[in-house]
Amino acid sequence: MKNLIKIFIVFIVSYWMVLGAVGAATGTDASKNKISETPAVHLTRHEIIEKLQLTDVQKKQIRDTRAAYRITVLKLDNQIKLKKVELENELDKPEPDETQIDLLTDQLGILYGQRLNVKVKASIELEKKILTPQQSDLLKTLQDKDSSTTDEIL
Repeated sequence: MKNLIKIFIVFIVSYWMVLGAVGAATGTDASKNKISETPAVHLTRHEIIEKLQLTDVQKKQIRDTRAAYRITVLKLDNQIKLKKVELENELDKPEPDETQIDLLTDQLGILYGQRLNVKVKASIELEKKILTPQQSDLLKTLQDKDSSTTDEIL
């Protein structure tokens, strides 16, 4: 059962890679294929900061948090890319080693989990420690209109 789960994970990761390659090769954009969806209003980081009416101290705290977040995520993204290449190389072998596939998929899962953990902690830092309750409520209102709002500010 454990091997089936790992094989399924490998299949999903491979599927994502293939979809990304096909989309890049054909130049298709899935968002263009939607028929009746109204375009979302996308606010820039500067517009969000302006709407939240942040103090200079808050702006500095956000800059520092954002810098640390971006560095950590970049390092994790690079590790993820490397593990994906290692997994692809293993899958390309005439007889892939199941133990190595298990190891690589486990490592990928850990890296994805770490990336999510960093994002959640940065969001908590922003919403609970830097912003006032009123600013946090306004940010949530902006998020309802544009789901990328927190990502944009970080």
